[in-house]
Amino acid sequence: MKYNRQAFCDLSDKEKLKIIKNELSLVTHNGTTKDDLLMLLDWTYNRLVKGDLEVEK
Repeated sequence: MKYNRQAFCDLSDKEKLKIIKNELSLVTHNGTTKDDLLMLLDWTYNRLVKGDLEVEK
């Protein structure tokens, strides 16, 4: 799937994690570009390193 960077940035952390989980569970990534995957992984890495994921209460 092709992702719009700004639309992705506007999502909640929970929504972003759901998208990432879905993408990483796919056997093939038809339509998802290398840049899309790098954007998703970059966000995940930065959040994990910073430890500032939004926690749902």
